Order: sequence, then C-alpha cells, then structure tokens
Amino acid sequence: MRYIYDHHQDHSSCGVGFITHKGSRQTHQLLELAHQALCKIPHRGGMSAEGIGDGAGVNIDLSLSFYQYLTNRNDLTLGSFGVANFFYPKDKEHHASAETIIKEALASFDLPVIAWRDVEVDPSVLNAKSAEVQLSIRQVVFERPASIADQAEFEQVIHQALEEIEYPAFTRSELEGFYPLSMSSRTQVYKGRLNSWEVIPYFKDLTHPEHVIHTLFFHTRFSTNTAPNPMFAQPFRRMAHNGELNTDRKNRLSEDAIAKSHNKLVIFPKGQSDSARLDQTMARRVIDDQLPLDKAVLAMMPPAWENDTRLPDYVRNMLEYF
Repeated sequence: MRYIYDHHQDHSSCGVGFITHKGSRQTHQLLELAHQALCKIPHRGGMSAEGIGDGAGVNIDLSLSFYQYLTNRNDLTLGSFGVANFFYPKDKEHHASAETIIKEALASFDLPVIAWRDVEVDPSVLNAKSAEVQLSIRQVVFERPASIADQAEFEQVIHQALEEIEYPAFTRSELEGFYPLSMSSRTQVYKGRLNSWEVIPYFKDLTHPEHVIHTLFFHTRFSTNTAPNPMFAQPFRRMAHNGELNTDRKNRLSEDAIAKSHNKLVIFPKGQSDSARLDQTMARRVIDDQLPLDKAVLAMMPPAWENDTRLPDYVRNMLEYF
C-alpha cells in the first residue's frame, strides 16, 4: 500500500491535525481516525490540576446523511442548508434574548429555520469537575432560500447574518459568553474546555453512525496569552492557529482599515485571543474582499522575504505591499 505521507518530511505542529478523504467521499471512518489521532497528542494540550482541559475541538464538513436523518428531510442536498452552533450567555436568564437575536437575524436575511436542537453530549466521559465547566451548544439548521442562486452567494448571506448576531453578542454586557462557534453551509465546529481524547466521545453527534464527513481538522494546545475559555478553544471557523503575537497588531490595524472602507464597525468579543481575532479577520478578507483563501492567508501572514534573493521582483513587490 502506498501513502502520501512521508515520515522523513514530518514536522510536528503543536496539537494540530488534518485528515481528509482524497476522493472527497463522506465516511464515518474519518471520525474514528480523528479520535485515534486526538488520543495520540495529549502532551500537546494543557489541563488544570482538576483534569479540566484548556480546550480542544474539531472543524468538519457538514454531513448530508446526518442532517437528513435529524430533520427527516431526504430532499436536503449539500449546499442547500446551513448549520449554526452557539454558546449561549453565561447568565441563563438571557438565553431567550440570545435566541431571539438569532431568530431575528435569520428572518431578516430570509434564511428559513428547519430545526433547533441542543447538541447531545455524554458527560460520563469527563470527570465531575470537567463536566461542570462545559457549555452546552445550541444548534440551528436553516435552509437556502429559493432567491439565492448558489452556495457562494449563500455563504455571503450567512456571513452577513452572522455579523448581525455578533454585534449585540459582543457589545451587550448581559450577553457575555454568547458566541457563534460556526455558521456556514460548508463546515461546523464542535469544541469546549476538553482534553484531546475527550472530544469525539463527548459529542454524541460525532459517534453517531449516520455522521459521515470527508474532511476534519483539530487543535488542542496550552492556553498561552489568554486564560482557558470555551469560546476561544481551538479550532475556529476557518482555521487552527498557534498564537503568533507578532502578526496580531498588523492584522488589527488592517482589519480596522478594511472595515472602514466598507463603512463597517469591527466588533470583537471581550478577551479575545489573537488566534480568534485572526480567524475573524480571515473571514472578512474572504467574504468582504472576496480574496481566495490562500491569498488571504498570504496577505495576513506574509513570510520573511526581505533577504531572500531567490524571489522574483513581482513576488517581492507583492509581499512588500502585504
């Protein structure tokens, strides 16, 4: 059997893993392999003296068969529906307000709701202290309206609805803790204050036989420049990223400038890590500026180029501009 992987070219990354089916076929085996991979990197994460993980999770493509099963809608197709996952406010008295904000945003962008649900979990795989600090995930499944022609346009509208939710979530003090983990017609995020080996068994969705996917990436790591927080556990909506503070100030400045050029206001959640902020910046470069993902990453984190004489002038000019 031949493998793409070459162990002679291995370069370890801090708690990061990526698995994909090379034929893009959705299969449950990929989630089983992800659990094996997550079980092999406990030393990359951090935990408290009580055994509570600093944070870990997965970013996966939406499973067609799983959401057909959940919604009893066999007419669903990939790209015709979206899934949004939320942490609700720390104060349970404001959960209804958070749900109203989500409902109003979906309605204002004509995104019909198919189903609401609480993501099922298995607390028995955690110790008692760890189970106490986990936040429940509220999930809404919604449909692509007939007025939207394709998935690319659908993603644009979903992002606009997400920003509509983020503004009150990140600015109203009584809603502290209200956070969209993901909102997309392509991918979703499951995460928490978990250790790496707990992720797959904890979320019952991920062990359900109907849950089949073709691509997954995960991240587990020590919380360095922020205190452990379920909101800022990795991975994020588009990336898994080891904190890199030297890119943070540059991207905050460029993000602010980009927003102003679109007559928008940049809103970030309280106490946000540099990785979480970078993920939001990337979203705006891809959605608002319509940059390809690879170009957006290059613009945000250009490599060291000044003393590399092998680069042609047009590449040097591009990197200098970025």
